[in-house]
Amino acid sequence: MHSANGYLLDQFLRDRTNKRTDRYGETLDNRSRLLLEVLDAVTSVAGVTAGDISDSDPQTLFNHVAKSLSTEGLAYLYVIEGDTSGKPVAPFDYAEIKRLFGGLYMANHAYDKARSNAAIAEGRADLIAFGKPFIANPDLVTRFLLDAPLAQLNQETLYGGAERGYTDYPLLSTVAPTTPVPCWG
Repeated sequence: MHSANGYLLDQFLRDRTNKRTDRYGETLDNRSRLLLEVLDAVTSVAGVTAGDISDSDPQTLFNHVAKSLSTEGLAYLYVIEGDTSGKPVAPFDYAEIKRLFGGLYMANHAYDKARSNAAIAEGRADLIAFGKPFIANPDLVTRFLLDAPLAQLNQETLYGGAERGYTDYPLLSTVAPTTPVPCWG
């Protein structure tokens, strides 16, 4: 269930786009109603800022959503921490979202190896998702293991509608590891 980045469920959640006055608008309960109804429909069958979309009080909105989702038996809550366009965002308490949800919390957005290890070690996240780093580094796990440099994403080919920029990033060929590589036999 994708409920971010300006897609339909996100539009219902945000007060800038949701101007409804019926049971799907105005209050936090009403604005999160469609998300919860879709979640119930999906899980009954399968189990358990993009553009100019915004909300006047995102902390209150997403605190409410996280608390509402806490009783749904989800495997995890996936949260993009920040604005993927690179625009600055107001301070936001992601730890509160994690606390209110109470289950596994998967963070994403601008994480590198060091930052992701720190977030997990400090309990700020249980899992870290990597999107763009995997596009530019199909061997990202190996590069992390070897502390090898990462290839940079070519923004011009991102979401270009063709294979260029998705299938032509080079695999790591040689690198001198900076730490001993474990051997399993």
